[in-house]
Amino acid sequence: MTISDQELEAYEGYTRRSRQASKRRRMQVEAPSFNEHFKDKILPLTIWQSLLWSLLLSLISVANPFLTEMANSIQSQNLYAGFAMQAGRSPYGDFFGSSGVLFYLLTQLGSSFGTTIGLAILQFIALFVAGIFFDKIVGYYSQSHPITNQLTVWFYLFILALDFGGLYASLLALPFILTSLWFLVRYFDNAVRDEGFIFYGMDAAIVFMIDPKSVLLWAVATLILLGYNIKYKRKARGFYQLLAGLFGFLLVIYSVGYYTFIKQILGVAISQTFLYNLDLNFQLDHLTTPALIIGAVLVISGFLITFFKTLGSLRDERRRYMKVVALLTFLAQLIFILGNQSFDLHQLIAILPYGFLMVALQLPKEIDAHADYEEYEEESQASFSYLKASLFLPLLACMYIPLQPVIFYLLEGQVAQERTSIAHYIKEHAEADASIYAWDDNAQVYLESQHLSAGTFITVKPHLDKTTNQQVITYDLNKNKAQYVVVNKDIPLLKNVKSNLEKNYNIVDTDTSYLTLYQKNN
Repeated sequence: MTISDQELEAYEGYTRRSRQASKRRRMQVEAPSFNEHFKDKILPLTIWQSLLWSLLLSLISVANPFLTEMANSIQSQNLYAGFAMQAGRSPYGDFFGSSGVLFYLLTQLGSSFGTTIGLAILQFIALFVAGIFFDKIVGYYSQSHPITNQLTVWFYLFILALDFGGLYASLLALPFILTSLWFLVRYFDNAVRDEGFIFYGMDAAIVFMIDPKSVLLWAVATLILLGYNIKYKRKARGFYQLLAGLFGFLLVIYSVGYYTFIKQILGVAISQTFLYNLDLNFQLDHLTTPALIIGAVLVISGFLITFFKTLGSLRDERRRYMKVVALLTFLAQLIFILGNQSFDLHQLIAILPYGFLMVALQLPKEIDAHADYEEYEEESQASFSYLKASLFLPLLACMYIPLQPVIFYLLEGQVAQERTSIAHYIKEHAEADASIYAWDDNAQVYLESQHLSAGTFITVKPHLDKTTNQQVITYDLNKNKAQYVVVNKDIPLLKNVKSNLEKNYNIVDTDTSYLTLYQKNN
């Protein structure tokens, strides 16, 4: 019995279709399905530790009216932003600002009723929420309360060491970064629905409008999500997720960004936030000091060891996608911090979530469902120590914390006293609506004298490094709108500014060594 050509062709077609169907079935089996047991791995929250640490960090914030004098250059400018906005001034237009518009709106809110205590409350809320989601992430990967509590302590200690006094945009962005990291943890374990990308996009927009540089997480995660969805043949779902994320993003952008339309500052807002933060400097003479400080922090924190351990563990498919997210975002943040025109220690707050995420990802495998949980907790507590794993170097960070106020008073104490003295003189002698200018690296004189700046750049450092900024500062001062000008003798005057002061202002005898006060001629 022979088979005709038509029958043979039909048979081959059938077998081909069978193989294709079999392949599709295999792909369906290999593609992760929704994880209905994810919640079983989430440890019960213990919020008391986050509550106490958040309270402590907020009490010693420079937003505390008793500690305002300890504000450094950036902190004092952020305090000034709230004071100026309460007086009707706008960020970007009336004073320079490199943080997002939502940060300044929150600063205005926190400065309501003539006090900065609201800023301390906002910082407390941000730190508390950040601590809750930090606990969720570490607890999920460690499956151990002792390990989670241990890492939470170090999380807050590093914030205290790098961010002493608080009041930075990166600090207020932390809770939204950690909620999005928690979202990604759940997504890669198939425990969230695609509709959740709306809130994920909203997080991205909020962070972008608080601390634009921190949005690097979403830039990196988008690429990882793209690869993940391509691998598991989820192109349609990936497109839907993109639309959901964009919807959430635009919802916040249009809502908050409407403020810039009202104030007619959209163009300068884009220039001072987005473009300013992209203006990086990788010249060797600029990189030396930041590179040494960053290297020291990476070694002391143990993140350098953890980075290479995580890099070496990429061959293991377990948790691979979150490892890549942590590694790439960590690197991207370091590049932006290193190339920043004005490096400051607080900028390293941006790497903390990813550094500790890598630590959590290197913890032992999750507890077996049939194992004794209490026994596992005891073994985990005995076997893991972040301090030992980091060669006890984090103790140096703990030693640095109490040294910071001591260093401030040794280096800045006398200057701070003179700023207060001159500010009180201006407050007593200046006209009620008079503008002043501080040729200084600190905005304290404005805050204590309760007078607004006559210039767009309220302090001259670090803006003197750019020719265009020098021109703006010179132009503002040569208008002679400032009734008083305070000059820090350690910051050389520009030639045109110096000649204008000699021509149109007189020196006031204030018996100060570091600062000189000029009063406008009548």
